[in-house]
Amino acid sequence: MKVYVMRHGTTDWNEARRLQGNSNTSLNQKGIAITKRASEAMKDIPFTHIYSSPLGRAYETAEIIRRDRDIPIIKDDRLTEVGFGIDEGVTIEERTPGCKVFFEDPPSYVPAEGAESFESLIARTGDFIKSVIIPLSVKEPDATVFISGHGAMNKALALNFLKRDLKDFWAGAWQTNCSTAIYSVNGEDIKLLKDGVRFAESGAGKGAPSPKQDLF
Repeated sequence: MKVYVMRHGTTDWNEARRLQGNSNTSLNQKGIAITKRASEAMKDIPFTHIYSSPLGRAYETAEIIRRDRDIPIIKDDRLTEVGFGIDEGVTIEERTPGCKVFFEDPPSYVPAEGAESFESLIARTGDFIKSVIIPLSVKEPDATVFISGHGAMNKALALNFLKRDLKDFWAGAWQTNCSTAIYSVNGEDIKLLKDGVRFAESGAGKGAPSPKQDLF
């Protein structure tokens, strides 16, 4: 089974470099445009299942990618972006010192007031994989799954898929808006096929690294 994990399209808060987290922001016109370009490039991929974070920016991305496929979009709270608590909505310059550690030294991160821990994020995404993705790969090995998510949440999926340590949470390509990671899932046998694929760009090449602060 193949699994495509995409980060949502661009929002106003992305362009203002504000931390979104659990905030229910929507795609802006740029975000809609790049998602439509990605959708066109992915139109021949035979998706059979679509899962999405319930947050607007991710669900709107899933709707655009779905096109006219007769597939329900299943919202799952376990795919929600990590919460930043009191750092929600602030700019990179305004964030608390602890939030900077989130990006630079995950094992040392201590959540600020109202924020979610790495342990919680990893646990809920791991539960989604164990209860949804792995059983589906056994039941329908020829299925093709699309997941519409977020910067940190998608990295938590990657950590669980590839059995990485927390210190390597940010390993691999940074997911810019509409960037996609593609996995092969056969029960517990999970492999990363491609990382940082930018379907919205000509040639759908591998994404170049970008600042982690642009992930959210």
